[in-house]
Amino acid sequence: MKIIAIAMAKGGVGKTTLAAALSVRAAKDFKRVAMLDLNRDQANLTQWWHLRNDPENPQLFTDHNDLVEDLPVLEAEGWDVCILDTPPSYLDLIETSVMMADAVLLPIKSSIFDAGSLEPVVEMCRKRRKPFAFVLSDLDQRFKTLNAEVAASLKEDGPVLSARVSHLQSYIVAPNTGKTGAEIDKRAAGEIDALWSEAMKLAGICKARRRKGVRVHG
Repeated sequence: MKIIAIAMAKGGVGKTTLAAALSVRAAKDFKRVAMLDLNRDQANLTQWWHLRNDPENPQLFTDHNDLVEDLPVLEAEGWDVCILDTPPSYLDLIETSVMMADAVLLPIKSSIFDAGSLEPVVEMCRKRRKPFAFVLSDLDQRFKTLNAEVAASLKEDGPVLSARVSHLQSYIVAPNTGKTGAEIDKRAAGEIDALWSEAMKLAGICKARRRKGVRVHG
């Protein structure tokens, strides 16, 4: 089982949006995709999942207490991919998520306030020797110069994925009906396809085709 953690020591950067979108996208390639909502205070991923019409894949797990013990159990049960939606402020839990992950995605907006929250998680990734990359999130495509400057600045601290998540209405309204932006908007679908492709490479996930009656492992 391959584990991707979505982490940032700040709220409002799009972690849950990415966790939901990548989980749904991963389910197109793999028959058993697990999600863990580690942000119990807000539980936004849990709320979203309960609104879905097809809750079987991806599957949400909320009865977790110790990631070090629980994630190997999921792997033993045959889950292919697991997405961790981490909380913004519980640094010990974020670090455990980083430690258990095969790759870590760090969503960030074009904001000085977001930039100030990078260092703790980046240091965790380096300490644990985990592949990580920044994802420019909620991006206003009109500000091309600013976006390029932010990306260039981030490269001083780590790799930046070329895939971008734009400020689109679809990402905002889709969760209200248990969907993701990519499920109702072609432009968002293209962005999430590109992001999933890069996330797979970062986590060392082999490409797979979802076949009836065959469980495919990454």
